[in-house]
Amino acid sequence: MPFIPVIFLLAACSGDSTQVADEPPIRIDPVIERPTEPPLVNSATAFDGPLVKADQASASRFIKNGIYSATLNYVNSFKDEGANPTATQDSSSATGDFSTTNTQESGVDEADRIEYDGQTLYLAAYPQWHGETTEPAKIRVLNRQDDFSLESMAELPVLEKDSHIEGMYQHNDRLAVLSTTAQFYAVDILFAPTPWIPSDQKLSLDIYNTAIPSNPSTVSNIKIDGNMISSRRIGDAVYLVTSYTAYVDGLKLDAITDAEILANYLTILNTPDSQLMPKIYRDGDQGTPLHGIEECVIPSQATDKDGYAQLLSITRISLTDPNDYQSRCISSVAEMVYMSEVNLYLGSSVTEETILHKVSLDQNLTYQATGKAQGIIGWRSAPNLRLSEKDGYLRIVSTTYSKQGPEHKLSILNQQGGELKVVATLPNEGSPEPIGKPGEDIYAVRFLGDRAYIVTFERIDPLYVIDLANPNAPSVLGALEIPGFSNYLHPLDNGYLLGVGQQVNVNNIPEDGRVTIQPVIQEGMKVSLFDVTDPSHPVEVNSLVKLGGYTPVEYDYRALTVLNTDGNYKFALPTESWNFRANDREGAWVSSFSLMLLEVDTRSNSPELIKRSEIRPSLQTESYVNGAQDRSVIHGDNVYYIHGNHVWQSTWAEKAAVFGPY
Repeated sequence: MPFIPVIFLLAACSGDSTQVADEPPIRIDPVIERPTEPPLVNSATAFDGPLVKADQASASRFIKNGIYSATLNYVNSFKDEGANPTATQDSSSATGDFSTTNTQESGVDEADRIEYDGQTLYLAAYPQWHGETTEPAKIRVLNRQDDFSLESMAELPVLEKDSHIEGMYQHNDRLAVLSTTAQFYAVDILFAPTPWIPSDQKLSLDIYNTAIPSNPSTVSNIKIDGNMISSRRIGDAVYLVTSYTAYVDGLKLDAITDAEILANYLTILNTPDSQLMPKIYRDGDQGTPLHGIEECVIPSQATDKDGYAQLLSITRISLTDPNDYQSRCISSVAEMVYMSEVNLYLGSSVTEETILHKVSLDQNLTYQATGKAQGIIGWRSAPNLRLSEKDGYLRIVSTTYSKQGPEHKLSILNQQGGELKVVATLPNEGSPEPIGKPGEDIYAVRFLGDRAYIVTFERIDPLYVIDLANPNAPSVLGALEIPGFSNYLHPLDNGYLLGVGQQVNVNNIPEDGRVTIQPVIQEGMKVSLFDVTDPSHPVEVNSLVKLGGYTPVEYDYRALTVLNTDGNYKFALPTESWNFRANDREGAWVSSFSLMLLEVDTRSNSPELIKRSEIRPSLQTESYVNGAQDRSVIHGDNVYYIHGNHVWQSTWAEKAAVFGPY
């Protein structure tokens, strides 16, 4: 993946930032010496040193250098080609009567397309196209009846036209709906906006009062300039991570001569600082800057030749009082967000290192420290699951790639002053064995308390159990080798672990361990139950395989529904499979969707993974929708299966009737 620099800009803002009319602030943009020839600036890079609050002139120069560098990179790419530029992750296992969204950290909610409070189901419906007509995205509000059927009560339109719903949060009597005018990408380095192309992309946060679910009322409509990168919720506070690049009018894209390039630089230099900042818009107002440029922290190692074009803001908004918000900013390359209950970490992988910035979730969202770990995080499965924080220690699993193959390392960092300092790594002297065999890459990582579980794979799936009880001396406790691999690991009570991934053809794996050139054939979805009560000898208790199928849980853990009743687990996994059906003249590939219901009682003397049922609703009248966003809810012995924009209802009993669609 090509590296595209991203700037994180977080600054302070509290409450209503509108200025008093009769006492306007005195804001004079810094005067920077005007050059007479195109200046030289450095390409954007990641700094591994601390961040500092600079004066307005330094912060302004840093950001404008970044914009100028972006235009130079664009122009140089066409110069080189001779082209014409004008040509065309501890998850919450829900306890109680009903399930909630599966998340990485207990107490840290993650946005999803469904929300359920035991009585009302909120479903984010996709936009649909019917010939020449379009049905826009909306929120369906469905009420649970006594027999667990559903009745449609209301529909909430997305307030911004042609928006895509990115997810929702439901807390007490507030429903928060996140939407954007652009497709959401999990990392902010993809399709980064440019300073020479106008962009009206905004993240919308629509907050509704759902005290009367049949008649929700709008509490607030908030928009923030830029693209959404990530979000989380703790209590009634929603945390939004957004990226933004200012548009600078008058830039000449086909600038070739020194005079034209200098003109571009002077145009950027003459742009007022306030026009480089993202704005926040509340309830249709004209918008105010989310933060001032002088409030930003920038790398202490940056010179007057360094800079970044993009800005990233972290904003906290109260669902109870949307006028209560704070925004903090860090100026740095970053491509990943991990958040615990007490801190937020921004990470970037550059030149075989991962740079990490720590921000406290205190009242002021205070920047704390910066550090680095050897290796990069990578993009297989969910990158945020490779990080975990416990008792002030950050644990991270990273990989260094070379001609000799991938080399994996677990690093433990602790804040010492303004530095995140590596205090221990694995492998180490006491536990020198490598994580994974030669050629194996990491497919899944999961942390639970003082343990870490790591799955590596090339032809065989080794599951490693790591001891983290002593943060200064991590060690490998045990390992298990089985055919197939897990893309996602889910910790259970009483020393058990659920793995979700793919089965492979064991006929292609020689018993003597020889490396062959035969490709590994993935045969279908595999769900395994692991017993890790004896960490030195982990055991696969049993597994279930669905040939020719896969589940979105493999790459999106929110698709897994979990209901934990004192150690008795119910799981629901949506599945999709394709089969070739031949007829007299020609054949066709036919899709099949279902919701697999599994159960594990970790309290029994011999726990095992049991398939209880598989809900297969009739979709003959439905247009094809892939299963990537399929979801489900478990409420007692009742189950709701969401596919596309509809819901089906059934029970936990085998071969139970399926009702719907609702």
